[in-house]
Amino acid sequence: MTVRDLRSTFSDEVMACAELEQDPLFHKIPKSKIPYYVSASLAKGREAAAPYMGKNIRELCQAEGVRYEITNRSGTFHNVSFRAQIDFTKNPPEIIIFSASLAGMGPAYREVTGAEEEGTELDRLIDIHLAHEFYHYLEYKSGKFTNEELEPIEVFRLGTFFVKRSTVVKTSEIAAHAFCKEILGLPCLPNVLDYVYLIRSNQLSQKQFEQQVISWKSWM
Repeated sequence: MTVRDLRSTFSDEVMACAELEQDPLFHKIPKSKIPYYVSASLAKGREAAAPYMGKNIRELCQAEGVRYEITNRSGTFHNVSFRAQIDFTKNPPEIIIFSASLAGMGPAYREVTGAEEEGTELDRLIDIHLAHEFYHYLEYKSGKFTNEELEPIEVFRLGTFFVKRSTVVKTSEIAAHAFCKEILGLPCLPNVLDYVYLIRSNQLSQKQFEQQVISWKSWM
């Protein structure tokens, strides 16, 4: 059984749970609130995508004056690997795509999307990462990121009067995934690509992935 066969077993909501689980404060989120963060984040991304449906992401960047660079430089900084990033210190912000870090993801892209033609995967993967970062640009442009618009969670309480709250930063990533899926017409949230890549490179077994999907489903 391939991941394409499994696709009918998981939804956007389930893969949003996969992203949410990676939030540094996930353990502080009440289980009853997980569906709220998932559905609200997906809705934000889909709503933002509506005005741009059918438009070319590279042309959108140009129209907004957002410069993007596709580089072969390593995307590894302090032992952390990046495939793309947006630099908000530039005016306007600049998107950098580290194409070398996308090497090897072509087979994962074909498996997830069902694309049969080889040779165009890198361009499509670049578009996926551009679209993801473009959503963050839209957040920046609006003056408020998705996580700042959703309810904060309680992370520390001292007695009755002192309560520290924080936003759930991964909700912004979920929204970016949803935005990307909508404007590029992907069959599922693009974070599925990461799991397929891990399975294909034997860093994650398909059985482990199936078990994780069951766990994520249980939260919804």
